[in-house]
Amino acid sequence: MIILNIILLVSVIVVFGFLILTKLDAIERRLARQQSMLNQLTQNFPEPPANDEILSLIHAGESIKAVKLSREMYGFSLLEAKEYVDRLKEDI
Repeated sequence: MIILNIILLVSVIVVFGFLILTKLDAIERRLARQQSMLNQLTQNFPEPPANDEILSLIHAGESIKAVKLSREMYGFSLLEAKEYVDRLKEDI
C-alpha cells in the first residue's frame, strides 16, 4: 500500500513538473517574440542623449563609470547596465 502511494505521489509530481515546464517554455517563447518585436520597433529610434556621455566614458576606457551612469540614467540593475555597456562597446 505504501509503495502504491509513493508511486502515485511520484506520478503526480512528474505530471505537474511537466505542466510547469510546458507553461514556462510557452512564456519564454512569447517573451522572445515580444523582444523581437520591440527590437524591430526601436531599431530606427535615435540614441538617447545620455548615450553620448556613456559612449564618451567608454571611449575613455572608463567602463565602470559608464555602467554606473547607465544605472543612474535608466534605472538598470547592475547586470542590465553591464550588458548595456557591453552592447555599446560592440557597436563601436
